[in-house]
Amino acid sequence: MKHHQLRALVAVAGHGSIRGAARSLSLSQTALTKSLRELELDLQAALLQRSPQGVRLTPVGLELLRHAKLILAEIDEARASVRHMLGQGTPGVNVAVTPAFSVLCLPETVARFRTRYPDAALSIRDSFISQTLPMLRDGTIDVAIAALLTEELGSDLTFESNGRLEVALAGRPGGFEDGPYRLADAAEAAPWLLDGSRGGISEAVRQWLSQHQVSPPSRVIECPSSLAALVLSTNGRAIAPVPRAMLAVPWIAAISRELPIVEPLPTVPFGVVLRKDSRLEAPAAWFVECARLVMREVSLSV
Repeated sequence: MKHHQLRALVAVAGHGSIRGAARSLSLSQTALTKSLRELELDLQAALLQRSPQGVRLTPVGLELLRHAKLILAEIDEARASVRHMLGQGTPGVNVAVTPAFSVLCLPETVARFRTRYPDAALSIRDSFISQTLPMLRDGTIDVAIAALLTEELGSDLTFESNGRLEVALAGRPGGFEDGPYRLADAAEAAPWLLDGSRGGISEAVRQWLSQHQVSPPSRVIECPSSLAALVLSTNGRAIAPVPRAMLAVPWIAAISRELPIVEPLPTVPFGVVLRKDSRLEAPAAWFVECARLVMREVSLSV
């Protein structure tokens, strides 16, 4: 099993075709096909299924893909570490953060991080559990700062709690009656903006409804995007579950207001998620420490 063979497998999985994968790697289709065939012979297993619609990975191929992404990420990290030791650059940091952290903590966290690593490459993306946990597992990101139900975490990841986020329902000012609403009435007042992940805020809201014997909203917009949820809930007539602390931020308070609910609001643990037994490079470890310090200073949890 060789590095270029794993790269070929990851490229085919990403592009869905030999032609697209070969182009992305600047290889001929013949060379790419040869690499994949050698990998299949080495493992004595079929990795690809070809059809008129393209190429799909077999179950064995999908399992190998998970390991391949992590191996390639580790190789990239090792290469970056060596370059850093030789004075040729600083390892980059790839993180995913929850919207509440972005609004309340991210600017100060980045400012503190830059005091020590002013030139390090920094990649930041939204933390939606359905996307974030797979990216942690395959090495796409180094760390996640997320709100999640820990029973969905899995044994290969660790979670360091920094409290619990209280989750409110929010919509456009003037778009709803003053309330308070019973939860069953709010469920039918407008479309709800939820995502399908099992371990995040949307799942906590679904469990909250069930605990109060309230049927799920009849109108749901699948919305795994914090920006889309903000736009739809503040410019349209839609209800979004939002960490309550965010609604106290002046610019958000000007465009979004809480719908008062009779029933007690749900809470979700939030904190830092890492791969178990992984060792963070110094810049990533410093980013996590900066995040911890800022979270202690900012009132996020109940």
